[in-house]
Amino acid sequence: MNFIESLQDFVLGLPEAVQFLGVALAAMVPFVENYGAVIIGSVAGIPIWATVAMAVIGNVAVIALVTLIAGRTRDAVLARKAQPDAAGPADTARSQRVRALFDRYGIPGVTLLGMLLVPTHFIAVTLVSFGCSRTGVIVWHAIAITIYAVLTGALMVGLFSLTGV
Repeated sequence: MNFIESLQDFVLGLPEAVQFLGVALAAMVPFVENYGAVIIGSVAGIPIWATVAMAVIGNVAVIALVTLIAGRTRDAVLARKAQPDAAGPADTARSQRVRALFDRYGIPGVTLLGMLLVPTHFIAVTLVSFGCSRTGVIVWHAIAITIYAVLTGALMVGLFSLTGV
């Protein structure tokens, strides 16, 4: 049994009245994210609109938490670097390339396009480490998460209508 099947069994094992909370919990897991939770919930028989809403809520909640923790960590690191005896690490070529991509596309581009390749958790931490506004990171993630969840929900509705489920 693979990880996705385990999450689906977890959601199905919950009482019907709270299965949507299982979708929200699944959306908090990196690599499953909102689109995976929408698929899990819709295959489990939860109404698509409820699945999409709970996937968005779960994914945005964990991203907000991760963003705030990363921001606090960044603040602590910068405060320590400001001390005269603390020597910070030099920028690597890789971090300079990532920074150049960020400078080119900004928070919206990195968030909207990055979700196709990298979990939202990593994107949020990276953007905060570059010094982006925590509010901006959370808002753009909420927008991107909602877009991807709604698109996945629409694809599931289309798939179900094609297969007659």
